[in-house]
Amino acid sequence: MKLTDYLTEKNIRIGINGESKDEIIGELLNIVSSVSPEININEALTGLKKRERLGSTGIGGGVAIPHSGIKSCSRILPVIAIAPEGVNYSSLDGDPVRIFFLILYPEDQINMQLKFLARVSRLLRNCSLRDSLIKCTTPEDAINILIKYELEHFT
Repeated sequence: MKLTDYLTEKNIRIGINGESKDEIIGELLNIVSSVSPEININEALTGLKKRERLGSTGIGGGVAIPHSGIKSCSRILPVIAIAPEGVNYSSLDGDPVRIFFLILYPEDQINMQLKFLARVSRLLRNCSLRDSLIKCTTPEDAINILIKYELEHFT
């Protein structure tokens, strides 16, 4: 399972402006709405907030992976947003989050979601990859970096 098989430049936003967890989730869902209008945004928002109440998806190292299973989603739907300056997201290490990797998935496909989430987590543990993503100026740059990294480490 390659992450880049699920991503396009439309799923990536460089330079988001939210200043809080709620604003960031709203911006991520705006991206979802533009790339997948069939997704029920209210359902996604409810699911993401419910997940955040269980514990922050800000996993540390400047990374957050908000995720939720929803009925209106028929496939894994990732969205990446980069906030070079960082945002307070109540991450586990207390540091600002710069890379947001939203994952929506069909609520009945938890095994697929777990595999995808594990791949994302493994990928974003790499400091040099995170640094490269933060320095991206275009979605195309981000896709190319991810493709290169996956080819080098997951083939």
